[in-house]
Amino acid sequence: MLSHRAFHELRPQTTAHLAQTMTFLHMSTTELEAALRNELNKNPALELVEELRCPQCNKRLTRLPCPTCAAPREDDLPVVFLSPRQPSGGRNASDGEERDTDLEARQQERLEEHLLRQIAPMLEPHERPIAAYLLARLDEDGFFDEPLAEAAAYLRVPPSAVERVLGLIQRADPPGVGARTRQESLLIQLDSLVEAGACPAALATPARHIIEHHLDALARQDYARLARALRIPPALATQAAQFIQRNLTPYPARAFWGEGKLPHEDVVGYREPDITISQMRHSKALMVEISTPLSGWLRVNPQFKAALQENTAFAGDEEREKWAQAVERAALITKCLQQRNHTLRRLMEVIATEQRDFILGGDGDLRPLTRSRVARALGVHESTISRAVAGKSIALPSGRIVPLAKFFDRSLSVRDQVRRIIEAETHPLTDDEIAARLAEEGVHVARRTVAKYRNMLGILPAHLRGLARARAAALAPMTAYAE
Repeated sequence: MLSHRAFHELRPQTTAHLAQTMTFLHMSTTELEAALRNELNKNPALELVEELRCPQCNKRLTRLPCPTCAAPREDDLPVVFLSPRQPSGGRNASDGEERDTDLEARQQERLEEHLLRQIAPMLEPHERPIAAYLLARLDEDGFFDEPLAEAAAYLRVPPSAVERVLGLIQRADPPGVGARTRQESLLIQLDSLVEAGACPAALATPARHIIEHHLDALARQDYARLARALRIPPALATQAAQFIQRNLTPYPARAFWGEGKLPHEDVVGYREPDITISQMRHSKALMVEISTPLSGWLRVNPQFKAALQENTAFAGDEEREKWAQAVERAALITKCLQQRNHTLRRLMEVIATEQRDFILGGDGDLRPLTRSRVARALGVHESTISRAVAGKSIALPSGRIVPLAKFFDRSLSVRDQVRRIIEAETHPLTDDEIAARLAEEGVHVARRTVAKYRNMLGILPAHLRGLARARAAALAPMTAYAE
């Protein structure tokens, strides 16, 4: 059993280890590489060994992937392994062939195309030029910062016409694109989650007040100030703030990598996914390659460790303490990096097993996971899963790049159910009737949410579907006669 003094000495170390691991886990591979390079520049006790080793088993390698960690399994379960990040144009881990570095860019759908496809069924012919104009002027983060009156004057249409089309864009997928300010975008995103039933009722009102009046306190994570300002319990203020931080983004165009606005050429993270999934040639198994941030491997400089142990290379206690802290920091960095890799590997084992149909198929095959369920499966806190998912992208076998968060997107499943209900209808169902059918299946969403998802699918409203069927029925005898 630990003594009282030993416990207090251990606690700061444990806290520092956890905080650093969570920081690393939240970063994308590109961000983590920059952070580690910075650590290497600052800390002489941290050393990068330019040697090809497996980040998982630490064996020296002559080629990638590691023949041990990436070996096929007899049970056809996914093979999940770590691989040192290599320069662009490296070889494909699964089949040894050169990767097509242009494939990802060709597979990506621009934000303008993605949004126009969703709102097209709701546009009148005279509104199409308005939509094209507005979509072409979204900035890289998805905002429209041109005054509506100016856009209306240029297009020679009433401001109300511009506002209507912009409203359709703002409520398409991803929600919040087309907003004039970050605050407006956050509020639109919050409304979308409330309508989809993805925001707990108790958090909706305080979250709205925080976005409208207290973004500065939210940015500083000053939960006590939020509780006082909103006159609510501190626990509720904390929950509302953390809900905003985990589920909303101030950069709406980046919410769906691979389906969003293509980035500037110097934004490497969009072109180089953190994780690559492929299918083995002679097996049904999936191979999941998790890129580690550096081509070499990190360690504590052995000369520094030896000098510290011998206690002969220091001018005094102050210098020795300085180097001891440097060695301790270097050891912390290497351990936290290993913990991050371990967590991502376990997470991807769950995702690759449960989402195989989506990985090899399309959005209709997605069966969204929940962070709480995955956290229980891995024996970690839900916030750990949120950090592991944040800001990371996956290249699927098709070459399409999607955010890791997409595997947790509940709305895709609901959209698929809306499509299925409409395809099976014997007469055109209204949005209210579809919402009622969904409720019978245990999915509770508002009529407006059904309408939004139906529009995303490019499906006409009930009365127009009825007219289309009546027209088709009327033309059927004429077609048969012509034949």
